[in-house]
Amino acid sequence: MPKVTNDNEINKKLKYIGLDLKNIPEFLTNSSNIDYRPLKAYDENTYRVYKYVPISKIQILLTPMNRLNTIKEKYGESSSLKNYLKPENEGDSDKYITFLKMLKEVKIEEIEKLAKHQERLNKNIPFKIKFEENYLWQIYYSDINDVYFMLVPTEDLEYASFFYLLKKQIEYHKTKKEQMIYVPIVYENYSGQFLKNSEIQDLEKYVWFFTKEWPNIYEVYDIDGNMSIQVVGDTVVYENLISVYKNKLESKEDALKFYKFLKAMFILSTELPHYYKFVVRIDKNGSIGFSLKNKEITYENMFTMLAEDYKKAMEEIASLEKEKNELDDSIEKLKSISVEIDKEYLAKERQIATYLECRKTFLGRVKYFLKLKKKKEQDDKEQDDTNTKKVEKSREEIVSTNFVIREFYTIEDIVKTYKELDILLEKVKDLRLDYNALTNRIESVNVKIQNANLYIEEIDKHKKSIFEFWKFANKDEKLMLNQGTTNQKISKRTIEKVYNYDEDTEEIGETIDKIQRNSLSKTDADSIYIAATEVLNVLNNIDNDEIVKKGLEELKEELENNRILFDTNKIDIFGEMSEDNIKVKILGDKKHRETRKDKLKILEITQDMELEEYKDKLKNILDNIKRIIDRQNKLVAIPAYVTLNKKEEVEGFQVLNLDLEEVIKEAEDNKKIVLYKIKLKEDIKVVYFSNIIYYDNYNKTLPIGMDINSKCLLNLEKYKMNEIGKENFRISKLEDEFKIKTKEICLYEYELIEK
Repeated sequence: MPKVTNDNEINKKLKYIGLDLKNIPEFLTNSSNIDYRPLKAYDENTYRVYKYVPISKIQILLTPMNRLNTIKEKYGESSSLKNYLKPENEGDSDKYITFLKMLKEVKIEEIEKLAKHQERLNKNIPFKIKFEENYLWQIYYSDINDVYFMLVPTEDLEYASFFYLLKKQIEYHKTKKEQMIYVPIVYENYSGQFLKNSEIQDLEKYVWFFTKEWPNIYEVYDIDGNMSIQVVGDTVVYENLISVYKNKLESKEDALKFYKFLKAMFILSTELPHYYKFVVRIDKNGSIGFSLKNKEITYENMFTMLAEDYKKAMEEIASLEKEKNELDDSIEKLKSISVEIDKEYLAKERQIATYLECRKTFLGRVKYFLKLKKKKEQDDKEQDDTNTKKVEKSREEIVSTNFVIREFYTIEDIVKTYKELDILLEKVKDLRLDYNALTNRIESVNVKIQNANLYIEEIDKHKKSIFEFWKFANKDEKLMLNQGTTNQKISKRTIEKVYNYDEDTEEIGETIDKIQRNSLSKTDADSIYIAATEVLNVLNNIDNDEIVKKGLEELKEELENNRILFDTNKIDIFGEMSEDNIKVKILGDKKHRETRKDKLKILEITQDMELEEYKDKLKNILDNIKRIIDRQNKLVAIPAYVTLNKKEEVEGFQVLNLDLEEVIKEAEDNKKIVLYKIKLKEDIKVVYFSNIIYYDNYNKTLPIGMDINSKCLLNLEKYKMNEIGKENFRISKLEDEFKIKTKEICLYEYELIEK
């Protein structure tokens, strides 16, 4: 047996672990062989099962591999820890040396950090179930031997989990006080107690369909051995806002309800997408729920919803059937009318054609005139009522007989009924088009008949004598019948440019900054910069001397705190050149050598400044801002956001943010966030806080874009706010590994109407 090392560092760590290499604990030398058959087609890096495992129930195996080797390779070369601690042959001596190297490599601080983390894990399970560096716990379960074992790759450099486990096992065999560790079980599949594997796979698909992000589904055993299925992931709750969620299913009944609930919504959403658009909601516990048309939908009230929808669909079917029957009758009548007026129009057309042909020659004109004289006036034939009237069949029928009243309705009933509704709706739409087409055609032919009648009447006026008719035929020019026209309104639709914050911000920011660099003078940019500071509140209350005076005092105090170079009340010796031009800064991942603007210098604040002087400067800036905003042109329609306490505060000059997520972060300390979304159409005048607003560009090195923030300035004095919508939702964010913070957001949506 190799000699025990005299290395002080190793001896210190051995003492910390509680391991005496001269007197190895019996439990480490009595380990038994383990039979293990890993599952096929299983991703070793995907953990599905998390458990609290007793320290004493885990056997330790070491393998001369690294973590990235296959389980077959790692397990095939593994051997018991006793072979590394108590070598019995020459080959085991290398293992002993390997153990000492591992011990020398590990740090006590890492073991203690892991111990503290496991203490927290023994009290609470992480919100997202998995935890940082959980891959270090390579713990497996052998169903053949009913034993847990830890597979430690000796080629890795992270051994804290191994020595932590060894330390705790030694403590257990001394004190007999059991301890638990919370770990993923590698290669462990779902047990199938609550849901089958195929059902869990379907559940992943259903959750992804609604949240647009693939979820993680775990079987989690708490410290008492109680199992739950936990569905964890991220979801979009509004526009680009992402929220975490976790649904904990603590019984088979809960799991089946959740599964059936999502399956039902998935079928409705995919089979009837025009009728069912479920929206994901976050509740106060951070779980996902669903709503339909702003009404909460649960497994319990789904049957009521289905019954209401079935009734609504059947009523609509009945209404459409009635309309269909009426349209069928109306179309038949219109077809008869169309045939009759076609005959009438053809007769008129032949008469006019005959006249036009006859007028070409002398004999033809005489012949046509004689024919007119001989022709007897005929009374308009009125169609016999018995021939024209059709016996109308009563169509007050049906559908009501198809309305089957039941205690509850199934998804099959709903899908079948709504698809019948869709088919009927398409038929009615076609009939409406046919009806309108026939109506328009009849109107057009009637116009032609009116024109023909006018033409024939003009001919008939000159049939009194051959000379008058001759004269008329000579003067008459060749005419064509006017085509019939109908008055149809053509609606014009304009296509509005769509703004997507994530995709368009960088491009639009660069375009805006280029435009503002060309259109704004230095004075203009300085004035807008002042509006980007807390001085904006003073600008909005310029007539309130108390607010203006307080603002001036705060600026003087700030001036005093910043004066570190020269003691003068009048000027700053550096002026605007407060930094040398070789100092490199980073903005938007790009280097530059420009100086950020200073409101104290722009406002020329001194300790001697009087209130009236300060007000005059602010008034000049205010006039500049109004002039600048009035001449700005927007590129696209953009939604912007602001959080305020009261609706009445949304007035005067307002700073709005294009980044919804940034607005939420700024207000995250509020218990309830009141959010205002203002639709900025292309005709709304705004100025953006692009890079040129915050920096002077003396050295011409300032990056182009909007890298400071995504804000803009709007003058609400010129607009009336019209509320067009309201929405409430929640968003959850992780505070740490174990806690989430859920915020309720009340969003009001407005459009601006110019006063």
